[in-house]
Amino acid sequence: ARFPTTYTLIMMSHTTSRLHDFMNPLLVMMETWPGLTEVIIVWNSPRETLTSMAENTDAPSPNKKKADRNREIQERQYASQLLQWHNNSTHPLRIFFSLENGLENNLLNRYHPLLQPKNEAIMYFDDDGPFWSKDAMITSGFELWKRNSDVQVGAFPRNIRYMSQRMKDTGRHGVDSSIQAIASNARGVDLSPQTQSKHHHPLTFTPICRNVTGDTVEYNYFVFPDFDAHVLLPSGTFLHRNFLCFIWHPAFEELRTYVVTHKTYPDDMTVSTLISHLSGRAPRTFPREITDGVKEISRNRRMLMLEYDRDEREERDEDYEEENLNKVDQSHRRLLWKQKNWGKMREEAVNSLTGYFGSIHPGTVGWCAGTPYMKKYALDGNRRDDDGNSSDSSSSSGGG
Repeated sequence: ARFPTTYTLIMMSHTTSRLHDFMNPLLVMMETWPGLTEVIIVWNSPRETLTSMAENTDAPSPNKKKADRNREIQERQYASQLLQWHNNSTHPLRIFFSLENGLENNLLNRYHPLLQPKNEAIMYFDDDGPFWSKDAMITSGFELWKRNSDVQVGAFPRNIRYMSQRMKDTGRHGVDSSIQAIASNARGVDLSPQTQSKHHHPLTFTPICRNVTGDTVEYNYFVFPDFDAHVLLPSGTFLHRNFLCFIWHPAFEELRTYVVTHKTYPDDMTVSTLISHLSGRAPRTFPREITDGVKEISRNRRMLMLEYDRDEREERDEDYEEENLNKVDQSHRRLLWKQKNWGKMREEAVNSLTGYFGSIHPGTVGWCAGTPYMKKYALDGNRRDDDGNSSDSSSSSGGG
């Protein structure tokens, strides 16, 4: 198969204060990242917020601190540079002014089909990052997307904890069937709906029966698990442009309204959940950091091994939360840490979304599933045999 070799970068912003966060990383990407042939800046404020900043020649107030004066001057330069790129018809960057295209200030504008990206592959970054390295995004992420262009692919995952034993049992089966399906597909096995049952591993979503059995889930925002994740935060994700029309299809207007009216604006949860149900598959994840040291790689592989026992993993996550709550990097997802009950509201949002769809995809399986680097482990009840000894059942780790 011939894979795409180029991609479009989309970033969304609404205030010139964020120019300090993304202009330097953007310049590096445009100058050094292979395959980047188009950049779309989705601007959710009036054009004047950019032009007035760029055209401001007044000296900064002497009452401001020197650092603030320098920051203001730098902000003007960034705004001017961004507009120069946009006004240069030969430059790969263009600004999409949402309000001038009949849209409102909406987090989902970055997924709007009116953007008309030229490339099939779209790479997303938040305007305040985090911005992953070229090796992570291109050598790892883009290559993984090429082989999984029918799902969302990313490096910034969150996971959902199942609360009922029924959901945990179904989830275990779902992860196992997902790994087997990916491995079979890598071997050229036809996994169309007509043949899935023949190969004994149809893709399984976990049903949510909230109204009947009271099923609820917890949103785990303390760790970023590459394995068994259910939501991808937008920064560092890849998506096929064909999904844009689905995200903004009239059939999902109710979901889009929910995003803009909910207090946490859960566009990330909504997009990940919607795409997984459209594709019938879980997202794929890739490593945020690429290391050369053998010891570091070995350590990371063990951290990403298949951890099949949800109870054991959740106990470990809870211990992590208690020990590291004050150490968690709070520079990103700031509202999570600064606004009271933000975490609880996010958890309410994920329960509403999973209840809306009635099921959850089986969870991510890492990046090695279906490759020669996939490691196999035997499972006996709730215990994992890291030595790979045979037992009644077996599964494979996608962590590599």
